[in-house]
Amino acid sequence: MKSVELTFTIRIAGMLLYFLIAAQGAFYLSGFGKALYNIPAENFIDLRKAVDPVMRGRFKVVYLSALAVVFTWLVMADKSGGFMSYGCLLAAFLLLVADMVLIVKFSEPLNATINGNILESNESLKELRHQWLKFISIRGSLSVTGFVLLLIDMIWKAG
Repeated sequence: MKSVELTFTIRIAGMLLYFLIAAQGAFYLSGFGKALYNIPAENFIDLRKAVDPVMRGRFKVVYLSALAVVFTWLVMADKSGGFMSYGCLLAAFLLLVADMVLIVKFSEPLNATINGNILESNESLKELRHQWLKFISIRGSLSVTGFVLLLIDMIWKAG
């Protein structure tokens, strides 16, 4: 495969994978996250328990694939134009890394608590819901911003 074709393939794959991650963030940011405050905390916990096993494996593959592909894209990027020629791509990659750090440090422990059936009071359920939604909002902001930066990079390169 020619270098140009490989670069194009990597860029398209990176955009697609990043889009899948950003779409989840955009979904929560656009109102679904706020809507989850309108249901009882017990129902939120039940919803998370139902969704987590279905989505966990799929999104783990998407995140790890996105990290690998965007890193490859960054390595292959033309850096001869200085920071402006790859700055958006680098920033998008770093935002993806930050998102993954938040997953490991905060989201996964919260999911483990939700799935562990060790919650007792309604107040602890409400606090858990608040913490989970806070981190999904932060992560959503990171991923949407990263995707927009990739779009800017693609437009910059096309122009």
